[in-house]
Amino acid sequence: MAGEGARAGTGGTPERASEPAPPDTHDSILRRARDLFARQGYRGTSIRQLTSGLGLTPAALYYHFTGKEDVLAGVLAPMERDGETIIARMAQLEPTPEALREVLDRYFDLLARDIVAFRLVADDVDVQQSAVGQRLRAQARDLFAWLTGSSPEVEDRIRAAAAVGTIRLSLEQSGVEPDTHRDAIIGRALQIMTD
Repeated sequence: MAGEGARAGTGGTPERASEPAPPDTHDSILRRARDLFARQGYRGTSIRQLTSGLGLTPAALYYHFTGKEDVLAGVLAPMERDGETIIARMAQLEPTPEALREVLDRYFDLLARDIVAFRLVADDVDVQQSAVGQRLRAQARDLFAWLTGSSPEVEDRIRAAAAVGTIRLSLEQSGVEPDTHRDAIIGRALQIMTD
């Protein structure tokens, strides 16, 4: 990560190297970025906006990140890791009803952990065009390909789209508590896939 040399005392001024940043500055930047990217879009958020509410200068951000795209990658890193786990698990599974349930369970959990971050990838063209956005979209294509099978008919693609859409749109509804509504949402997605 950028800034590691400065933290270790190999870069920056001697005063800066001897004064470690508060341990939560990195995470505070990520939390603020997630909020601003969600409200204003990736392109509509400046480095100055990312740091101003935290009492930091724009230059201070570069102690923790290489730039705005690196901040975006940090915001989306948990989702990317979860997606990699799902993809790796899918590669081990034969398409059985039990495997389908497991994959939909994992997909539900990925979205339920941070539906706001998911919406960034799904709805913001600038995020989609970023390196991390491209990787996440590739994961989504892999999930969809697994759900539709190796030689999908139009109906297979429609079922898969409806099932993943049911999970996403349900989690985006006001008042939907993931823990409370989990079984109903996944049950409906499974029903769509097996009709």
